[in-house]
Amino acid sequence: MKNIILLTHGEFSQGIAQSCRFILGDVPNLTALCITLDESVNQTKAMIENAWKAFDNSAPTILITDIPGGSTTQSAIGILPEHPDFYLVSGLNLGLLLSLAMLELTDDREENLKSIRSVIEEAKDTLVLVNDMTAADALQDEEGEL
Repeated sequence: MKNIILLTHGEFSQGIAQSCRFILGDVPNLTALCITLDESVNQTKAMIENAWKAFDNSAPTILITDIPGGSTTQSAIGILPEHPDFYLVSGLNLGLLLSLAMLELTDDREENLKSIRSVIEEAKDTLVLVNDMTAADALQDEEGEL
């Protein structure tokens, strides 16, 4: 079991959480938090703390932000010292979220870190410029190599 907190600028987290549930069905312990220009770092930290407390369990928590250098990530970094059971991942996209939602975590922090790193690497591999793929396919078609 695990908890997942999405923390993004604007309503991105709500939309991607909805898409995740559309594909996977019920995703227990998934919370979407949105920040606006009005929230301070301390207010954002409080939002994260409140979301975590609402889970009412001691399971590991994956906190996913949208932009690695953004204010969401900066706020999340500030709570890590108090939460050694948090895993902070940044660069949210739907493929990454789906993989993390299906990932099983254990009580072994090192094993969890290894599994999360593997999911991140797989997510990176799914980023492609489709034009390059179709150009290569078109070239193969012209040369008669299918």
